[in-house]
Amino acid sequence: MTKKNTYTPMMTQYLELKEKHKDEIIFYRLGDFYEMFFDDAKIASQELDLVLTGKNAGVEERVPMCGIPHHAANGYIQRLIQKGYKVAIVEQMENPATAKGLVKRDILKIVTPGTIMDEVNDEKATVYIASLHDYQFGLAVVLCEMTTGEMRAQLIDKQVMAIQKVLLGNNVAEIVIEEKFDKKIVKMIEDMDRITISYYQDAAIKEAYEHLISDIEDDRIRHAFGILTNYLDETQRRNMAHLNHVEQVYENEFLQMDYNTKQNLELTASIRNNSKSLTLWSFLDKCRSSMGSRLLKKWIEYPLVDTKMINKRLDAIEYLNDNFITKDELKEHLSFVYDMERLSARVAYGSANPRDILRLIKTLEHAPMIFDLFKDCNAYSEFQTIDVCQELYEVIDGAIVENPPVTLKDGGVFVEGYHEELDQVREIGKNGKNWILALENKERERTGVKSLKIGYNRVFGYYIEVTKTNLSQIKEEFGYVRKQTLANAERFITQELKEQEDAIVHAQERSIRLENELFENLLDKIRVYLPKLHDLAIALSTIDALYALAEISSENGYTRPHFHKEHTVYMEEARHPILDKIMKTTRYVSNDLKMQEDQDIMIITGPNMGGKSTYMRQTALLVIMAQIGCYVPARKAELPIFDQIFTRIGASDDIMSGQSTFMVEMMEANNALKHASANSLILFDEIGRGTSTYDGMALAQAMIEYILRNIKAKTLFSTHYHELTQMEERNPGILNVHVDVHEEDEKVTFLYRVIEGKADKSYGINVARLAHLPGSVLDRAQQILDNLELNDNPIQNIVGPHVIEKENPKHVEIIEQLDKIDLNKMTPIEAMQLLYELKQKMK
Repeated sequence: MTKKNTYTPMMTQYLELKEKHKDEIIFYRLGDFYEMFFDDAKIASQELDLVLTGKNAGVEERVPMCGIPHHAANGYIQRLIQKGYKVAIVEQMENPATAKGLVKRDILKIVTPGTIMDEVNDEKATVYIASLHDYQFGLAVVLCEMTTGEMRAQLIDKQVMAIQKVLLGNNVAEIVIEEKFDKKIVKMIEDMDRITISYYQDAAIKEAYEHLISDIEDDRIRHAFGILTNYLDETQRRNMAHLNHVEQVYENEFLQMDYNTKQNLELTASIRNNSKSLTLWSFLDKCRSSMGSRLLKKWIEYPLVDTKMINKRLDAIEYLNDNFITKDELKEHLSFVYDMERLSARVAYGSANPRDILRLIKTLEHAPMIFDLFKDCNAYSEFQTIDVCQELYEVIDGAIVENPPVTLKDGGVFVEGYHEELDQVREIGKNGKNWILALENKERERTGVKSLKIGYNRVFGYYIEVTKTNLSQIKEEFGYVRKQTLANAERFITQELKEQEDAIVHAQERSIRLENELFENLLDKIRVYLPKLHDLAIALSTIDALYALAEISSENGYTRPHFHKEHTVYMEEARHPILDKIMKTTRYVSNDLKMQEDQDIMIITGPNMGGKSTYMRQTALLVIMAQIGCYVPARKAELPIFDQIFTRIGASDDIMSGQSTFMVEMMEANNALKHASANSLILFDEIGRGTSTYDGMALAQAMIEYILRNIKAKTLFSTHYHELTQMEERNPGILNVHVDVHEEDEKVTFLYRVIEGKADKSYGINVARLAHLPGSVLDRAQQILDNLELNDNPIQNIVGPHVIEKENPKHVEIIEQLDKIDLNKMTPIEAMQLLYELKQKMK
């Protein structure tokens, strides 16, 4: 390869920067373009569908090159980030017009999958970056959502389910870890495919960020926080003033669901490829602002377990629906609420544009009316003391023009009368432009060239352009001096034009410089109010989310759920919220669900397509809706507070990790059996179908017995093993129900009614008949079935000998933890922390 010093000075500058940033694609600013060179250009041209060209760079071979307009960079960066790349943005650090020699350039910031700010393209989406600190017997996790500055911290176990739950469940796009991190976990995260892994070593917390974590003393969380903030400093090249105080999350304060359960129930993301499929979030999302939508999403992902807090939200919904005129007025004002969380973050971060300020002004204009309408809602009386920042509103209102440009580069942001000096400079520029128009008319008359025009560009300044067909009319006495030759025209300058140009251009430059200064001053005034704006944003998004739940509740005739401390579940005429709404041709069939204090397991039988899975999903969705504080689609709902929901629904192989349906099924079942408590809800849909009939039936029976004897969680267990229904006769804790069908002349009609008792048969052959299988196949299947039914049932008596012993999952977990620990690598403090945590788990 040619030695570096043979390259041109510009290319040498590029290579020096690239040497320090080998992992990033460098966007190198040249004029109005970002250029990429060498391998970066090859990657970018392939990933962004750009034309790959070459550049003469002082060596024999042309350097591979491609480029994009700088004003369109965000879209291209977003596409690269989504594919897992990092982008280093190199900007010109001095004005090319005044620079001596090569223009100085440096890295302005590095955009990574977890640090997108201006590049975010979905206002409702949240993308997190997380730092993980490995302390042998667990992980400290600090999460950060850059666009809002939200920060959360928690301690988790070193287990697949726990790591999946925190990383995939929070849409973490990037993790930051130290080089010494557990390699097995790194490999597991790499297998998740969509998470970028970055390494950073410095964990010392800088003074500028100490206040964000001042009330958290846990050294493990502080270590992870230090790694994250130092990495953000390194990539963003500025103080992260928009970051919020770190909130420590304790999972037992919320209804817990693992990542697979959230996926199976399609709470916030569809498991189908069709992005138009409704999720519970998209169904409930009647919010008027994107920050309200994001808060509602968080409520759905983290339902409450505190009855008092749940009833607080339910009281607010009741207030809004009892005062429907107030609710309608609230809707109107909420329509003018913009994303204050991200607006405030951009102001603090220094990337806010004039349109952001206009949106902030509009939001502050309507905030007082919103709180005035909401003041009689006693459940949220604390909102009456919220500062709606009217002092700030009066300062910034009327500063920005009605339709401001996105950037400040061409000026025209501030209204006339806002600043005296700016008005004066603008007047000079305006007069200058009028003078240019007058000169253009004068020169047309003088030369006789009607197509003559006066133009401007940043390189040549003002010029007179004459097409080549009219050049013969330009006489020497006109004083035209040739400036530039084009393919079909010539550009000239005159002494008169040159003299006026200095005054006009100077006025324009002064005007733009003044507007930049004024805009920065405006941002400084807003920054003083950032803590108050943060509180205001939380309150407004809460009102918006409550409005959405009130709207969906009243629109669909939902009822208020009631909670009790007993172990009974009662839902009368419950409906699946989404199917009830979208079914157009037929009315959705409602169903009851009644489980008494001592009834822990409901075995559901009946044919495929009869509605078993829907009934189970419906139950989980109603529990979640109730515990986020929403009314539910049922005539009546009386529920206990559930602490966890576990599901085993669906039959897709985990091809990426090489696991079969049955293996995934067993892992999810194991997670439920290990971690469920008597206050949990378990939904098992046809457990055991991935193996042989007797294997599957044996496993299903063993699981039912284990739940019945050792866990006592409310469990809905659908099955095609009809033999399992015999367990009800000897166990009062088991209740049989089935989905009803009407059979006539070997044809079945699904009634979608769940009624007590076991199903007479599976109706599998009848369903196959609906699918129009060949008649000979159906007849032969019936013949085989008749023979099989003559044999004895294989179900084993639950009161007979069995090998299931009650095993404490916490004890197993503690033994596994102890087995993984290397005592030689632990400090005395870490050993004491471990002992303390093990004792807590034993309790």
